[in-house]
This record gives sequence, structure tokens and C-alpha cells, in this order.
Amino acid sequence: MNIEVRREACCSQDDQLGPLETELELPDDCTLAEFVQAVFDSRFLQFSSTHTEMSCRIGTQGEVARVFSRDLWRARQPVFRLDPKSLIAQLAATGLISFVFDKN
Repeated sequence: MNIEVRREACCSQDDQLGPLETELELPDDCTLAEFVQAVFDSRFLQFSSTHTEMSCRIGTQGEVARVFSRDLWRARQPVFRLDPKSLIAQLAATGLISFVFDKN
């Protein structure tokens, strides 16, 4: 299955240079945890020194996970708001998947 993913730019240069949309080819039985790992492995997400964590939001589900920059000396594992074994195909059916920075 193909899953479209969007992300927010971490800075103005990233907004101009980096792709803000990508499509991932994943197995039909891919879980939320496997999806988050695939997004990290693709190096699609971009972080900066002031933007070190992102919210993974899916359609009507809202935030399903929080992910953290791997460049920090104390890299954190993702925090899941839903069961990480949830099937991404079912979650994606509720709407767009995006990774965004929280506005403070």
C-alpha cells in the first residue's frame, strides 16, 4: 500500500529546499510503530536545534504519536497515543497523515 505523508518545515530554508510530502510503500499489515520507523528510516523528517519533537497526526484521530530528533545526545523513542500495533491502513483511512511542530 502507498501512504502519503506530509510534514511541516523546521525552518525557512527547509520550507524552500526540502520535500514536504512523500509517499511510502508499506506492507498491508504495517503497524503504527512500523510506520513511524519507516518514516524515520526514510530520513524524511527534518529537525533543528529549536524544533526537536513533532506530533504525528492522522485525520480524525488527531495526535497518534510524538517523535523526537535522533540528533539529540539523549535521543528518545517515540511516544504512542494509540496502540503501536494498530494497523496504519485503518488509521490512514480517517484522513491525512502529517508531522507537525507544536505551536507554543
